[in-house]
This record gives sequence, C-alpha cells and structure tokens, in this order.
Amino acid sequence: MRVLGGSAAGSMGRAIAGLLGVEYSAIELKKFPDGEFAAKVPFNAYGEDIVVVQSTYAPQDRHIMELLFIADALKEMKVKSIKAVIPYLAYMRQNKSFTEGESVNAKIVMRMLGQSGIDAIMTVQPHKTDPLSAFKGRAVAISPVRTLIEAAAKNLKDPYVLAPDRGGLELAKSAAAILGCGYTHVDKERDQITGAAHIRNVPSERFDGKQVIIVDDVISTGGTIALSSHFAYSRGAESVIAAAVHLVMSDDAHHRMSEEGVRKIYGTNTIPCENAELVDISKDIAEGITRL
Repeated sequence: MRVLGGSAAGSMGRAIAGLLGVEYSAIELKKFPDGEFAAKVPFNAYGEDIVVVQSTYAPQDRHIMELLFIADALKEMKVKSIKAVIPYLAYMRQNKSFTEGESVNAKIVMRMLGQSGIDAIMTVQPHKTDPLSAFKGRAVAISPVRTLIEAAAKNLKDPYVLAPDRGGLELAKSAAAILGCGYTHVDKERDQITGAAHIRNVPSERFDGKQVIIVDDVISTGGTIALSSHFAYSRGAESVIAAAVHLVMSDDAHHRMSEEGVRKIYGTNTIPCENAELVDISKDIAEGITRL
C-alpha cells in the first residue's frame, strides 16, 4: 500500500501514511496558461494498492476534478486498487431536489467518482449518508466526534451540549454521552422571503452556570451558531463555545459568531481554517482505512 496526497491533502496525507507505516508521495500538477491543469503520479504504481487523500473544500470543483484526474491516471497505470479518502466531501448538502427542476448534486458527484475508477471511498461525517449509496463501489463514513469533543471540552468543568437545530440532535446526543452531561436542541425557522432565521419552540432548560458547547456537523455562515449562542446566554450560560466537524466558515462567519459571544471555535483538519482550533483526526482516518 502507498498513500498519494492531492493538493488538498494538507499535512493529513503524510500523517496518515506515517500512522499506517507506508510510503507517502504527493501528486504533481502541471498548470496551463488558461487555468487548466493535469495530474501526474510521480512513481510507478503498477499493481499497487493506492490510497488517495484529497479533500474537496473550496474551490470544490477544482479539487473534485483533480481527484478524478488522479484516479484516471492511476487506472491507466493498472494499479491493483484505488481507495479515495475524502475528508470533506463537497456537495453533500444538496442531497435532494428541494424545488422542482433542481439538480441532486450529491448523487451526481458520487456517480462521477464511481466512473473514475475509484474502488472504495471513505469520508468524514457527511451531512447525509444516503447519497453514498449512489457510488457503485464501497463507500463508508467515519465519525471523529469523540476526538473533536474531547479536545473541545478538555478544560470545561460543567459542560452542557446544545444542538442548533433538530437535525443535529443525534450529534448532540453522542457528544453529551462522551462528556457525561445533559443536552438539548433548539428549532430554527427561516423566513421564505427574507431568508432570515429565528428560533422557535425553545426548550424549557436553563443553562445557569453551564459552559455550553454548540455542536454541528458543518459551520458555514455561522448564523445558526450565532442564534443558538444568543439563546444560550439568555438562559444563563456562563460561556459558549462551538464545535463542528467541518469548518467551511464563509461570509464572515467568525465575526458573526464572536458578536454573539462564542468564545472559541473548534473543528477538525478536514478543511484549513484560521481563527479556529483545529483538531487533528489523522488517527481516526488511519484506523478507518485499516478497517476498509
């Protein structure tokens, strides 16, 4: 086995190879004047089992295309197998047609990956797991919640877990079980005209003296976390931190959350992120590869 890192593998690719005790190589990219590029595998991969590490954070399209190019190059070299480790798998949130005529992006991406020659896929905590079934090979998801939550709550004396919507309730339940504390969730509603969100059907719990951890799978604009933080303080929280697996952090998300009292943001290293504490989950991924 050998680990091959794409341009979005970061330091994770080399760390995974070290944990597995195998050789690591980085892909070579040839760039053309018009912005197009080509991928080159820098070694003879004939007959080898190759693990390709490539996240697909922004620019999503370029990173996905790079992964497809790598897979095709490996297939032409007649490798034994190609396993793709995609720490952040883009387009999973558009997992159905929300209005008539919309594309189902998640299924399209999974089908493309299946046609590229990849035999198996492993990703980290996707927004939904249903789209993985569109991949023609084996596709699995791992959860780094224990690693993330234990790091985020290391210095908290009296934590309480809050999910920012009903969809995050299972994640909150898992986090609370790890910490041995209580948990609850809020419901949010979005105005169909303005797009503004507000909290409705609030729980009865109070957080007096509690150090509240808001947990989610993805933080994008930070708006939902900001709303939840405001609510937590209104119910007596001593402090609020946020922990999410993937920190997309678009549209000035850090400032938006800070304004509502979020003191610290934790995430994993599936996506590079400034103004946050990143927890290395290379060990979780290496263990997942061994199982795969």
